Amino acid sequence: MKVKLNSAWLKFNHACYKKLAAKERGGFAGWDKQENKELLEEDFMAHTKKPLTQSNLIDISNYCNFLWNLIEDKKGVNNQWPISR
Repeated sequence: MKVKLNSAWLKFNHACYKKLAAKERGGFAGWDKQENKELLEEDFMAHTKKPLTQSNLIDISNYCNFLWNLIEDKKGVNNQWPISR
């Protein structure tokens, strides 16, 4: 990956992570439950109708992350990364 593209991706990824970490500390949960998929889809669609601010683009990206992972989990793919905190 080119340095400029990699830098842009890392910067955006870090912004997404920071927002998710703050939401998780605040008690946000359930994004990884199949029974919440429809609600997440509705929330995603609501965000796509809002102005494309930096904050809203991060929200849209994070909803894409949630939904992508729900599809992966449904396929039975074990995506448990060995991430430690």
